Amino acid sequence: MKLRLAQSFCFVLWCSSILTAQTTKAIDVELHDVTLAEALKDLENKSGAHILFDYKDIEAYQVTCRAEGQTFEQVVHAILAGKPFTCKKVRENTYVIQKAGSVPEKYEPDITLSGLVTDSLGQPVDAAVVSVMNAQTGVPFNQGITSEEGTFSLQARGNIQLYVSCLGFTPYLSAPFQAHRDTTFHIRLQSSSIQLDNVIVVGEKQTPSVRIVNGNTVFFPKNSVSLAGSSALDVLKKTPGVLVDGNDNVSIGGRNGVLIIFNGKPTYMKQEELITMLKSMSSATVTSIEIINNPSAQYDAEGSGGIININTQQKRTEGYSFSVNNGVSYWDNVRQNTELAFSYTRNKFSLMGSYHHQFGYYNLDYGMRRIQSGKEYDSPTSDTDKRKTVAGSLDFEYKFNDRNLIGGQLTANALFGPGQTITTTEIRDQAHDKLEQILYAQNDYYMQKGNRYGANVYYVSMPKEGTKYTLDANYAWFDGGSGNLQPNTYRSPGGDIINDYLYKSVNSRNIHIYALAYNQQHKLGKGELKSGIKFSNVHADNGYQFYEIKDNQEIIDATQSNDFTYKEQILAAYVVYSFPLGSKINMELGLRGEQTWSDGRLFTINGLNNEENRRGYLNVFPSVNLNYQITDEQSLAVGYGGRIDRPAYQDLNPFEYLLDELSYWKGNPFLTPQKTHRVTATYTNKRTSVTAAYTYMKDYKAQITDTLSINKVIMTPKNIGKQQQFSITLNQGFHFIPWWEMNVNVVGYYVKKDIAFDSYRRFNKDAFAGIFTLMNTFRLPWKLQLEVNGSYATRRLGASNEKMEPSGYVDLALGRTFLKKRLAVNLALTDLFWTNNWDNYSSFDGFQLWNWGKGESRQIKLNISYRFGKEKSRSHQQNFEELDRL
Repeated sequence: MKLRLAQSFCFVLWCSSILTAQTTKAIDVELHDVTLAEALKDLENKSGAHILFDYKDIEAYQVTCRAEGQTFEQVVHAILAGKPFTCKKVRENTYVIQKAGSVPEKYEPDITLSGLVTDSLGQPVDAAVVSVMNAQTGVPFNQGITSEEGTFSLQARGNIQLYVSCLGFTPYLSAPFQAHRDTTFHIRLQSSSIQLDNVIVVGEKQTPSVRIVNGNTVFFPKNSVSLAGSSALDVLKKTPGVLVDGNDNVSIGGRNGVLIIFNGKPTYMKQEELITMLKSMSSATVTSIEIINNPSAQYDAEGSGGIININTQQKRTEGYSFSVNNGVSYWDNVRQNTELAFSYTRNKFSLMGSYHHQFGYYNLDYGMRRIQSGKEYDSPTSDTDKRKTVAGSLDFEYKFNDRNLIGGQLTANALFGPGQTITTTEIRDQAHDKLEQILYAQNDYYMQKGNRYGANVYYVSMPKEGTKYTLDANYAWFDGGSGNLQPNTYRSPGGDIINDYLYKSVNSRNIHIYALAYNQQHKLGKGELKSGIKFSNVHADNGYQFYEIKDNQEIIDATQSNDFTYKEQILAAYVVYSFPLGSKINMELGLRGEQTWSDGRLFTINGLNNEENRRGYLNVFPSVNLNYQITDEQSLAVGYGGRIDRPAYQDLNPFEYLLDELSYWKGNPFLTPQKTHRVTATYTNKRTSVTAAYTYMKDYKAQITDTLSINKVIMTPKNIGKQQQFSITLNQGFHFIPWWEMNVNVVGYYVKKDIAFDSYRRFNKDAFAGIFTLMNTFRLPWKLQLEVNGSYATRRLGASNEKMEPSGYVDLALGRTFLKKRLAVNLALTDLFWTNNWDNYSSFDGFQLWNWGKGESRQIKLNISYRFGKEKSRSHQQNFEELDRL
C-alpha cells in the first residue's frame, strides 16, 4: 500500500512538472491602443515567458497590433515595431526589453563589475536588472540580470553609475564613479509597493521570514506552507517570542498585558472576544505581525507588555482579482475551511471584499488537581467546541486626486454554535487516600455567540510633500452571550446518588463603541512633527441570569443574577517630533496625555446589593527613541516609554459566576490600571539583531485562584504588587546554501515578582526562563517547498504565583505551486509530538493546585488555493483600541 502511495505521488509530480513546463508555441494577440506595459504582460501570460522591463522607459508608448499563430519572437517584433526598444534573451525563457542602441557595437569593455544583489533580509534577489549607465548622459550602455544566487557580472569603463531595478523593489542608483579596476559590489534593495497585470508580486522572498525593523521584530508568514488554511490566531502562536497559553493569555517574552492592534488600529475587544475574532480570521489575511517593544507617543498608551500589530492590509488592484482557498484538517475531528477574496479597481475607485469560514469540532482535554482542607480533588475535563467561525469584510476607497482620498470598511466576525464540557471530580480524604464521593458536572452550551460588527470611514489629505492630514471615524458593536444547562450530580463510590442539581445560566453582552481621531504631520525645521487628538466613548451592558431547575420549573436565584453596565470616555492627545542629530543619528521625542472618565454600575435582581464605581484620572506618557546608523548594515536603537493597562470591562463586574459546584469566577470593581516603564536597546548587523530590555510594572494585575469556603475555589483578577523583568532577545537569519533558509529567535529573561494576595500571603518569586523558535525552509527538486518549524519554552513563572512547565511544538509542511504560482497545494502536520500543553503548579499555605491541558493542536491539514490578479498595497492606517478590553 505504501509503495502504491509513493508511486502515485511521484506520478502526480511528474505529470505536473510536464504540465507546467509546457508553453504555447503559436500565439494569438489582438491589441488596440493599450500601453506597452499591458501589451508585454499580455504576451507574458500567453507565452509563459518572463519579460523584464523598466516602467519608466516604456510608460509613454501605446501599442496597436494583431497577430495570429505567430511565434514569441514574431509577436515581440510586432509589439516593438516603430519603438526605440529591442528584446534580448538573457537566459532560458527570460527576456529583457532595453532601449535600442544602449549597447554600442564598437564598445570594447576592459573592466569587470561584479557583485551580489540582496533584499533587506540579506536574501538573494533573482532576475534583477543591472544597468551600467554613462554618468554624464544617463544612457545605459551595458545591461544584464542577476542569477538565482543574486549575482551579476558586467563589463564597463569610464565615468559610470550602476542602476539596479527589480519588480517589487525600490530602484537603486549608485553615485558616479570612475571604473579603473575590477570592482565587486553588494547592493541591498528595499521592497516597495508596485502594480502589475495578472501577476502576484511580493518584493521580498516568497517564504516565511523574520526581520528586525527599527528595533521591532516583524514576522512575515507569507506563503507559509504550515500555516495555509489556519486562523490568524495560529499565526500569532507561531510568531517568534510570542506565547499564547491555555487560557488564551498572550505574552511577549514573558510579559503579560499585551495590546493587539490591526493595521495600527485597535480591535475594540477584550481578550476573550479578541481571541474569538482571531479564530474567525484566515491566516491568508495576515501580511505581517510586528512586535513593538517600546511604542512612541503616537500609539495609544495601552499595552504594558508591548504592542502586537497584526497587519492585514488588503491590496488594491487595477482591474480585478480573485482568490479562493479550500482546505481540510483532521486528527480527532474533521474541520473544513474556505477563503474567498476579490478586488476591483477602475480609475479612482477601488472595492475589495473577503469571506472566510471554518466548520468542524475542536477537542480540548484539561483539568486540575488540588489539595485543600485535607481533601484532594481530581477534576479532568473533556471539552468539545462545536462553534463555527465566519468572517467577512468589504472595503472601498475613492481618490479625488493624487493628494486627497476617502475610504471605508465594513467588517463582520462571527463565532456561534453549541459546545459541551464534561468534568468528573473525584473527592478523596488525603490522609487515607479514600474516595468519598464523585461529582459529575456538565456544561451543555445550547447557545453561544460572539459577533463583532464594525464600520470605519476615513479621509486623507496630502496637500504638499511632508504634510498629511487624516480624519478617522469608527463604530463597533459586539453582540455576545451564551445559554448553558449545568447538571451537577454527586455520587457515592458505589454509584448511589447523594445530591442532584440542575442549573441554567443565561448571559448577554452588548457593547457599543464610538471613536473619532484626527492626525496631522508636518515638516518642521530639519525634522518632522506629528500630532493628533482622539475621543472614544464606550457603553457596555452585561446581563447574567442564574436559575435552579426543580420539577421542570426555572427558579431564578436573585443572589447570583445581575446586570452590569460600564461607560468609559477617553480624550487623548499626542505630539511627536523626530529630527536628525548629524548624518547618522535620529532622535524622536514624544508626549501623550490621556484623560479617562469611567462609571461602572451593578444592578442586582433584588436591588439589595447595587453598587456604583466612578473614576476620573489623567495620565501623561513620555517617549524617547534614538536611532544611530553606524554603517549601512549596522544600527543601534535605544528607547524609553511609559504604558498603562486599564481593566477589562467584564473584570470590573463583582458578581460570582458558577463554573461548576466547586469552582467560581468573580470580577473585581476595585481593579486599578497597571502602569509600566520600559527601556530597550537594539543592535542590528545584517541578519543579526540583539535586543536588551528592562521593564518595571507597578500595580501589577493578574488572575489568581483562591479558596472559597473549605471545599471550593474562586478565580478573580487582582492588583497583586510589582514585577521587574530583564530580557535579551537574539534573532539570527542564516542562508547556508541557496536552497536552505533558517531563522533562529531566542528570548532569555529574568523576572522578579514582589506580590501579595493579601496581608498574610506574600510571595517573592524570581526565575530565569527562555523561549526558542526555529524556522527552516528548504527548496527541493520539482519546485517543492519543505518547512520544518519548532518552538520550545522552558519552565517559567506564570502570571501570578504559578510555575509553568515546559511546552513547545514541531511542525512539518510540504507544498508545491503550479500554473506560474497561481495554484498552490500544501500538506502539513502540526504539533508532531503533541507537546503544546499548558501545565502549571501553584501553592500557598494549606492549598496546592496543579493544572494541565492540551488542545487538538496535532492535525493533518491539506489546503488547495488558486489566485490571480494584480496587486498594490493600501494607503491608510488607523489607531483605535478601546475594544481590546471588552
